[in-house]
Amino acid sequence: MQAHRLKVIVPEDHQLEIRLPQDFPAGPAEIIVLAGPASGEEAQKSGQGELLAALEDLRSMERTEEEDRVLEGFDRFRPPVLER
Repeated sequence: MQAHRLKVIVPEDHQLEIRLPQDFPAGPAEIIVLAGPASGEEAQKSGQGELLAALEDLRSMERTEEEDRVLEGFDRFRPPVLER
């Protein structure tokens, strides 16, 4: 299998013309179009929202006694909190 990557800017009419190198084999092929990330601020807000939702899910889950014992064992590995 041969791949060819090409970065493009999608125009307002959403139409692209793709030209492949001469050595690209003729025959069946698959085209995958990946959109770039949202603007920096939008992507950051979206990512933060997803992380906060996942964190809330974790916080709302009830732990077993064994899980509580394991988590309590990690307390000894935490560095002391320094007062400012």
